[in-house]
Amino acid sequence: MQSSILSWFSVLAAPACAQFPPGVVLDDAHFRSSLLFVLYASLCLFWIVITLFVYMLIFRIYHSLRSAYREKRKELFRQGVELTLLEEPLEKVMDAFRPRRPGDLDISQEVLLEAACHLKGPPFDMLRETAYRLGFMEENLRSLRSRSRHRRGRAMEALGILRSSQAIVSLLDILDHEALDLQLTALRALAAINDPVVLPYFMRICDRLPPALLPRLISLMLEFGSAAHPHVRELLIRHANRFSSRSYAEALKEIAQGLERTL
Repeated sequence: MQSSILSWFSVLAAPACAQFPPGVVLDDAHFRSSLLFVLYASLCLFWIVITLFVYMLIFRIYHSLRSAYREKRKELFRQGVELTLLEEPLEKVMDAFRPRRPGDLDISQEVLLEAACHLKGPPFDMLRETAYRLGFMEENLRSLRSRSRHRRGRAMEALGILRSSQAIVSLLDILDHEALDLQLTALRALAAINDPVVLPYFMRICDRLPPALLPRLISLMLEFGSAAHPHVRELLIRHANRFSSRSYAEALKEIAQGLERTL
């Protein structure tokens, strides 16, 4: 046991001894202070590593348990999607999506949004009405003022998927003061809501977008259908020098295809 302790002590003391050449004679106090410093520093580093390892292990366990819990709760709320497809009464669909525990609102909305992305017509209208009556719309509108960038971005995406016309004013306000990535998220949400009244704002923001993003802006504008064609043509004329020849030709082709569909 004593030899084991001495061997560990020699390992910890090695860095302290290595900083002095073999021929240098040191007094005992100087050598002892250097040795103690290396010993304490090594012990601190050891416990820091152990603490980080335990923290990462706990975090992974927490994340795994949380994912399993959310998936289990999602299965419960997916019954609401089935009822929607079966054209059950709105009250039954609302009851299936109604949050029952703390944290259920976010899980229920996630399931509803996943379904809304792939549904059209009456089923989509029922999901949107469900979201409105259960307060999902109001919650996302409040989240647009959150301090969390992630929460604001998720709220914009949700409002776009649900085509919330109540969010148009708030989303337009975001275009004036948010960072570029959130501005693009707001533009995608406005394109999903699909109210042509916002097209002049798309024209205004194009002046401060990088040239590489202008083709993406045109694609979003063309989602408004024929109402966007005059605005897109004006954009192409005003900013022709900011487009590559390929993206310019592709934009003209999309406009032509859109005109053919409306004739």
